[in-house]
Amino acid sequence: MRKIVSLLLVIAAASIAGLATLQTLTTQAADVRIAVEFNDHSAAFWVALEKGYFDEEGVKVTYKVFSTGLELSAAMKAGDVDMAIACLGPVLVIADKGYDIRLVEMLHNHGYSLVARPGISSIDELKGATISATGPGSPTWLLLHLINDEYGLDATIKRMKPQIAINALIAGEIDAAVLPEHYATLAVERGAKRILTSQDIWPDMPGSGLVVTADFLKQHPGIVRKVAAALRKATEFINKHPDEAAAIVAKYLGSDPETMRKSMSYLKYTTQIDRDQIKRYITYLMKYGAIETNPTTLEKEILP
Repeated sequence: MRKIVSLLLVIAAASIAGLATLQTLTTQAADVRIAVEFNDHSAAFWVALEKGYFDEEGVKVTYKVFSTGLELSAAMKAGDVDMAIACLGPVLVIADKGYDIRLVEMLHNHGYSLVARPGISSIDELKGATISATGPGSPTWLLLHLINDEYGLDATIKRMKPQIAINALIAGEIDAAVLPEHYATLAVERGAKRILTSQDIWPDMPGSGLVVTADFLKQHPGIVRKVAAALRKATEFINKHPDEAAAIVAKYLGSDPETMRKSMSYLKYTTQIDRDQIKRYITYLMKYGAIETNPTTLEKEILP
């Protein structure tokens, strides 16, 4: 089983290496360009794609995949895409830097875990440890800071992409990693230990949302509504048919349905925007130095 998972990781890494390729859903001109994370945080997108929900709404899309929300947000800022399915932290970081974007709806909560290398089985063993996360402002970076504070770990934070962190973790090069799904589950299947989930630290932690540039929203509100409607259909499908949804997501991520089913169980798929939790997110990012804007101001700027 571990050999199979290792092979899947190699396949995933190869897919991510080719992210510059724009993948087209139609031979006709696209209505909208969407950026998507290469994980099951974007499950609603993969399901909408497979089930033909975009076609049902009469919208043509092209999409690019990225390995982290930070990379995805940078592409959005550069004008390479019109909309994105991205984790909230990176979205708030680029909004704080003055980029005019709007959060249309959420797509999930949670989906992040602290996993430790083989041989470590408790949080107490991670005092003074070396723990990886992605860059400042990312949800894994934020969650690691929250864990660090709550448990007094005094950990050294090492910046790593998820797919690289898994290999470093299993090789014993780092003691633990805060990883997004589906990477956390892949690490556990290779022998790592899941120590904490985002649910343990922050019961209502927002995950990813559908984000659009303010200009695109102003010029094409109908297209935005259609994309949002397709993703809402997909979210409903995920909650009603979790096994079939897992098989669909596994197809697009080069994984297997059982692995994806386990992984997706750590996320709550929802389109509801909780303003209180978004403000809390902004406050945390300010506390740890990832952004500078006042929480109330940034909340008003990002929510339509």
